[in-house]
Amino acid sequence: MPSVDQTVRPIVRVMSRLSRGGRPPWPGTRVVATAAAAGLVVLTGCGSSLLSTKTSASGVGVTSTTAGTSTSTTVPVNGEVAVAFPVVACNDPAYGGVPIKSASGWNPTILVAPVPTSLVGKVTFYTDGVHTLLGPSGWTCSLVTPGTSDQSSTSTTTTTVGGYGTPTTTTTAPGDTSGQSAAIGARGATTLAVYPPNDPVPPTSGTPMAGAEGIFATYATTGTPAGVQLVCPFFAIPSWQSQSAGCSTTKPAGELTNALTPDVTAVADPAGVVGSLAASGGQTTVSGVVLFPQIPSAVSYGSPVAVAAESCSLEDAGLCATVVSDFEVREFPVPT
Repeated sequence: MPSVDQTVRPIVRVMSRLSRGGRPPWPGTRVVATAAAAGLVVLTGCGSSLLSTKTSASGVGVTSTTAGTSTSTTVPVNGEVAVAFPVVACNDPAYGGVPIKSASGWNPTILVAPVPTSLVGKVTFYTDGVHTLLGPSGWTCSLVTPGTSDQSSTSTTTTTVGGYGTPTTTTTAPGDTSGQSAAIGARGATTLAVYPPNDPVPPTSGTPMAGAEGIFATYATTGTPAGVQLVCPFFAIPSWQSQSAGCSTTKPAGELTNALTPDVTAVADPAGVVGSLAASGGQTTVSGVVLFPQIPSAVSYGSPVAVAAESCSLEDAGLCATVVSDFEVREFPVPT
């Protein structure tokens, strides 16, 4: 029989994806969930389990109730743990702010994720039944509706040269023309915002103000202008596609990027830099990540590909590393 460490390592990686259940853009989620469940059975048979009744070395644990039995769900695995975190439903402002219930029936109350025990009680998962974000506990999650100053509205201008000749019609969209800040609230994009409950100006309509505190995740496809705008500053796409979407492929001045993999680019907008990330331009650094699966034929021909981006703008900037890392794992493309 393999050692506990040899068995737990791959299962922890699987468990990091287990909580993606219900998110349709990347196939394979259900297979991963099945593998994770099988892994737990194997671990139990060897006298160990990720959902152990033992607490971590630091004595920090979290309690969950299953079938009337209360058990601690924290286990140390080389500095990582599998913890059952609570899940809160996001609100839909279009329906009076009522919690969103997934039509598929996937409405979890807890999700398991490997995180430091120091964050137990400090972070919570927020979900609309399709997408799931990690954020500070006690905050509010909401769908973001189109605003009046973003690309959900356009203006059309007809001009002629010197008053003569054939009129030329130009359609323009106000606001930014690239990055997440351009895609939020635009047609074809879905954005979730997790923000402090006492925020006097909740970022639930259009692009959030510079310096707004919150976590913002945007989902779209490159079959829409919003999806192209989400990725065009960071990935190579056909020129006709970026031009059609009115997207600038030039990175904003001062913005920092790092290609972690061909599909994943980390982004940071330092204090005062108005970049592509939502809420950038304030007094703190906004960090985030953009995901664009590099499917050669689809990318080359400009076919629709599901893309996503997340930005983290928190006073506790140290928490952003965990928040963005969870998003990367949860949304990373899983090939069929």
